[in-house]
Formats: sequence, C-alpha cells, structure tokens
Amino acid sequence: MHRKLIAAAVLLAFVAVAAAMPAMAQEKAKFKEFHSIVDYKFVAEYAKMPQPKGVMIVDSRPYKPKYIEGYIPTAVSIPTSQFEKMTDKLPEDKSTLLIFYCGGFDCPLSHKSAFAAEAMGYTNVKVYAAGFPDWKKRAPYYSIGIEDLSARISEGGNYMLVDSRPHNKFLEGAIPSAVGISDRDFAAKRGLLPTDKENTTLIYYCGGYACALSHKSAVKARYLGYKNVIVAEAGYPGWKELYGGSATAVVAGEAEGAVDAEWFLKTLKENPEAILLIDVRDPEEYAAGHFPSAINMPVDMVEKKAMEIPTDKPIVFSCATGARAGEAFYLFKDIRPDVEKVFYLEATNQFGDGNTYEVHPNK
Repeated sequence: MHRKLIAAAVLLAFVAVAAAMPAMAQEKAKFKEFHSIVDYKFVAEYAKMPQPKGVMIVDSRPYKPKYIEGYIPTAVSIPTSQFEKMTDKLPEDKSTLLIFYCGGFDCPLSHKSAFAAEAMGYTNVKVYAAGFPDWKKRAPYYSIGIEDLSARISEGGNYMLVDSRPHNKFLEGAIPSAVGISDRDFAAKRGLLPTDKENTTLIYYCGGYACALSHKSAVKARYLGYKNVIVAEAGYPGWKELYGGSATAVVAGEAEGAVDAEWFLKTLKENPEAILLIDVRDPEEYAAGHFPSAINMPVDMVEKKAMEIPTDKPIVFSCATGARAGEAFYLFKDIRPDVEKVFYLEATNQFGDGNTYEVHPNK
C-alpha cells in the first residue's frame, strides 16, 4: 500500500511537469525573434550627426511616453501599433538599411516591425535587440522630445539648457532658460558650464533635426567629463511649433541705448535668463532689494571688468533712477564698441521685501 502511494505521487508529479513544459517553453520564447540582430557598436556607426546616407533608425516603442522621454539620436518614431498607418515615413529605396529597436531583449516590438518591413520588400533590415536601455547605458548621450524638455523646464531641477547655434541666432529667439554657447565657441566658453559634472544634466539644442551643432557640443561635453548629457533634436524650430517663439530680440526704448520698459518687464517675468541683467548700484543698495535675476557690479567695477562680462546674451544695466545705468552703458561701449546687444533701463525702480519691484519709465 505504501509503495502504491509513492508511485501515485511520482506519477502525478511527472504529469504536472509534463503539463508545465509547454508553458515553460512558451515563456522562454515569448515572440519570434528577427533573424538579423546587431549590437551597440553597429548602431553607433549610424546614430550620429551628420546622419549617414542610406540608413534609417526606427524606434518601435509608443511615441508617448517612451520615445519623447529618450531615444537613440536621429531615430524616427514609428510605433509598431501604428506601423501600417505610418509606412509613408519609411524610405522609398528598399535597399536602405533599416535598424529597428525598442525596450530591450524582452521587447517584441522591434522584431515585429522588422518582419513587417521585410514583408514590404526591404532587403537590409536589422534589429538592435538590446534596444534603448543598452544605448542609454553605453552611449555618450541620447535624445529627447520637445514635450519632455518642456516638462523638465517646468519641473526645474539641476540642469543647464544650452543653445548651440551661432550667437546671432540665439539673440533672435531662444527656448526659455537657455544660455547661448555656440558650438564654435565651445572651448572658449566652457567656463560657463556648471562645475558639478556628476549631477548636472546638460541639455543641448540647435536649429532642428538637420542641425548637427547640438550633437557635436554634446560629445564635447562628455569628453569634458559631464555624465548626464542630452540633446533635444527638434531644437528651437520644434519648440516654436509646439509652444510658440520666445523672442529675445531686444526692443529698444526712445533714448539712445535704452531698452523698452514694457519689453523689459515682460522678459523679466517670462524669460529672465534671456538677458544678462547687471545692477550697477552699490552693494548695500543691492542687498536691500534688487531684480531677482540681476547680478551686482557697481559702475566703477563695470569699467574695470568690462572685458570679463559675458556677451552671449543681451546685456541690460539697471540702477535706481537710470542715471548710473546710463553711465555704465557708455563706459562699457567705450571699452567694447564691438558689442552690439548692450542696453540700460531708463527708469526709476523701487524694490520691496522679497525682491519685489516697481518700474516707472522716465519721461
């Protein structure tokens, strides 16, 4: 009787294991893998700017939230769920190298899209099976969507947004909170970058998807030792399309060198980082109250440090009545006549607790 019970138990265990084997095999092979798999080194040869001809990198993940939160540079978003509706985004030349990727080894989306592309007649199709997680771990930088950039700006945090376009383009209009460090001037102005290379996120942008400047600056930043580097590929054109322009072109006032007070107040409220605001009053006056974004440099120091004042954005001098600000303007222009974007606030300014302020334009 005892032996019969043991035999029955063994039989039941065998049946249970046999029944589980198909499920285990199914778990191991969750999806049909594409037959041509490539690695990070292969993809890195093509995920760069200027973008090599004859190749398209395709992100098969959903556009929101995955793609906009981070994607391989130059990659196009064609979610697998929308593949049939978005085939017009694929190149006409069926010999184009297509590299599909998604969320890693357990993600079937890139494999499904690769099979679908091959069925359409594309002859050079690959899958980067390790996907974006592998890229983010290995690559110097990755890209984000403008929507994600907007969220980062709203949330604040430890980041610096850098406009890599030429100085004149930055002055014509820039994304809020950006500083202008053109790729051409990267080496000369690298001192403007934050000292914390471990925790500060550097976000570069330039003139849109066809612009390589932000990508070049991102690589240089990594070479300097910055650990968190991102590129917003859509750049200023993409920002303008979604959120409208943020003009930094200064509106001049009536007096020579004066800035329009209305424009000044609007900029101070909406985009204070667009200008370098220098309060030329004495330190005691400055300490009692000042414009929130202003730095303090008394008039006599302006003359001594004129050559050290950054000119990557418009300069506006301010004081209590406009008198010392005007003096600083002319002193600076005498020393640096080559700098065009320099102004002063011709107004009487009153400051209260918490750096509140009132501006009354002088008539």
